[in-house]
Amino acid sequence: MSRWMFIHGAASNHHTWARQRRLGWDVWMGDLPTLNHTAPRYLIDHLADWCLSQLTEPAIVVGHSMGGAIAQTMALKNPKSILALVLVGTGPHLPVNSQLLDLLANDHIQALEKIARWSISKKSDPKLLEVSIEMAKTVSKDRALQEFTACQFFDARPQLQKISCPVYLVRATDDKMTPTALSDEFLIAWPDMPVFDIADAGHLMMLEQPEKFNTILDTIRIAIKEKGV
Repeated sequence: MSRWMFIHGAASNHHTWARQRRLGWDVWMGDLPTLNHTAPRYLIDHLADWCLSQLTEPAIVVGHSMGGAIAQTMALKNPKSILALVLVGTGPHLPVNSQLLDLLANDHIQALEKIARWSISKKSDPKLLEVSIEMAKTVSKDRALQEFTACQFFDARPQLQKISCPVYLVRATDDKMTPTALSDEFLIAWPDMPVFDIADAGHLMMLEQPEKFNTILDTIRIAIKEKGV
């Protein structure tokens, strides 16, 4: 079975994928390194290099939010290492509100709490929000500001058609961080890409609706296998 690499988003960690471990697949779910001396403009590119260095064989890459930006960059930099992309709650560019960046610079705890609240649907378990807020508070100001600023710089739209591997999109109807209008822009480059929408979930859909999310991943796994990848 092919290896699956799961890449988390900005100001997050591998616990994003806690409920995908039950799949029992050959997976990599590490934490992205903190690259303190990297300018935000180059961060996603450098993180893509780091993720590629973790691969010992070609893999299916699942990227969430900023992790989706990293996944797209990996496929552009080293296509032979990427069997397929599963883009989760992300877009071909990732605009960030300037007021949010200002708040991260001036009161990062308040900013991260806001992000946690925006990331989870009001229909989801309130305990998940409580845990998410507490985890967000452990992220340093420098790291949070660097990573969200990096998202602001990311824009793969001019190069999307250079990505030749199979690409799948998974998104949530209540996602306020990367709304469907943003991910719809993938369809300009890939009008036939398979799109899976998860109802009653927000940006952290893999934690909010794990059974639905894992069923979608298994559907994608079968589709990739049928393609002979």
